[in-house]
Amino acid sequence: MRIVLYTGKGGVGKTCVSAAAALAAARRGLRTVILSSDRAHSLGDCLGQRLGPDPVEVTENLHAMEVDSNTEIAQHWSEIQDYIRSVITSQGMDDLRAEEIAMVPGLEEGCVLLRLKHLWDTGDYDALIVDCAPTGATLRLLSFPEAFGWVMRRIFPVHRTVMRVLRPTAGHLISIPLPGEAYYEALKRLYDRLLEIVDLLGDPARTGVRLVTIPERMAVEETRRAYTEFSLYGLCVEQVVANRVLPEEVTDPYLDALKASQRGWLARIEADFAPLPVAEARLLRNEVVGLDALGELADVLFDGADPVAQMRAQPPVKIEQSDGAVRMVLDVGFAAREDVELMQHADELVVEIGSSRRNLLLPSVLARMRAVKARVEDGSLVIEFAKAEIGDRHQFPR
Repeated sequence: MRIVLYTGKGGVGKTCVSAAAALAAARRGLRTVILSSDRAHSLGDCLGQRLGPDPVEVTENLHAMEVDSNTEIAQHWSEIQDYIRSVITSQGMDDLRAEEIAMVPGLEEGCVLLRLKHLWDTGDYDALIVDCAPTGATLRLLSFPEAFGWVMRRIFPVHRTVMRVLRPTAGHLISIPLPGEAYYEALKRLYDRLLEIVDLLGDPARTGVRLVTIPERMAVEETRRAYTEFSLYGLCVEQVVANRVLPEEVTDPYLDALKASQRGWLARIEADFAPLPVAEARLLRNEVVGLDALGELADVLFDGADPVAQMRAQPPVKIEQSDGAVRMVLDVGFAAREDVELMQHADELVVEIGSSRRNLLLPSVLARMRAVKARVEDGSLVIEFAKAEIGDRHQFPR
């Protein structure tokens, strides 16, 4: 089984491209499921079929679904949400308002990831295609395990110990209900599950990201930023899809300037993202809605090739050892050294690029070392480590 995530700037046609990929996989005989993680679902409209929170058969070998956060929360987060709801209602708020407030930020993103892992674990499918939300929302989705993991490593153990002491001694004196062990066990199960998801998404053999764009300045610039940020979060970007390209046979004078502009941006995409493969999808005559139109787009994109085949094997994070030196190498795409902020705190390396931040838990080979140098070369952030005692914090010089 393989997972392919399609994402890109809103309006570039990622839903149509991902649906075409799913249809192409199904027509090759692969048991395929496509799910939409966008709150504003349009996958059902594209396929011409009403979808729900569970897989629905669209055609032979192809199922589709639109993730529903309420359904997923009831299955995976009930103990956590029940406690939050009880705290709110204990302060005099009505049940309906408490239900709304108990939707903790990040729950929806967590639900999408858990659903993805569940589909993987069932083994019912050979290909799992994700029609992701626009780039910003997808990055929030992928950063959720990181943020949740930081809380679980730093706060959870202390908080759980304190509550064990308070419940029998001072619980009756506090107006707010204290969380029970079921709450903490639910958090621990979720954390363990998210760790499995991080491993799954970070393995290029099992998961690949494909960025959909159009040959226009704003879309291309966002795609460049997306490449850097997805790499920062440990995912392998393996292809760029340039969508809605005007065919050469179109000769209308009104469109000549647009065609010339598109050719210039296509050349820029090829040069910027090399050696990543770039697929071009020409603009079709009609709206891409329904299986016939999606089949036509699939033929343009894949021409009979395997639509879920691995296109890149290089992991975004590598550990290298040579001549007594240890280096961590991170794929950061188009970031320059001045764009990168680094700080080491105990066994964590904090990497910030623009508005994105990742707390990398260092492997054992690096956990007792100090990062002493960092540079950006050929799209990679190279961090050198030396054997030394780690202080509380270590800020990198630029």
